[in-house]
Amino acid sequence: MATIRRATADDAEALLVMARKFVAFAPYHDKATATDDELRQIINYLTNNATMFVAEKCGVVIGMLVAVLAPVWYAPSCKVATELAWWVEHEHRGGTAAIRLIQAFENWARNEQAVMVTMSNLEVGDNNRVSSMLARMGYRMTEQSHTKGI
Repeated sequence: MATIRRATADDAEALLVMARKFVAFAPYHDKATATDDELRQIINYLTNNATMFVAEKCGVVIGMLVAVLAPVWYAPSCKVATELAWWVEHEHRGGTAAIRLIQAFENWARNEQAVMVTMSNLEVGDNNRVSSMLARMGYRMTEQSHTKGI
């Protein structure tokens, strides 16, 4: 079983590897490119200015979840915790790491007095597994985003 913990600067290279896999998987991956140095800079920034959780198994980072906390734009006294990135290595999907990352995110949000948490999933092909899993965990679709390359 994977251990869930807060990411540290020592996790930067593992996070970089997962970021590269995430980008390759995502639609419009050809529109959002970055060098490894640029990714290292943003990972360093997020490690210090956001909340990053990692799933670790036998000393190897196998998953991550990046989140921020901000006021709801229409209710400034209410905080919402938002997932910015979430990835579990393919060979570790189907286990508990993904769910346990979300639970750590939710617990952190609760401790920060957030009134809600938001998760998103990429629309790639006919893959509905993430959406179904989130629904089983009590999430419901409240908004959709649409992307257009320009």
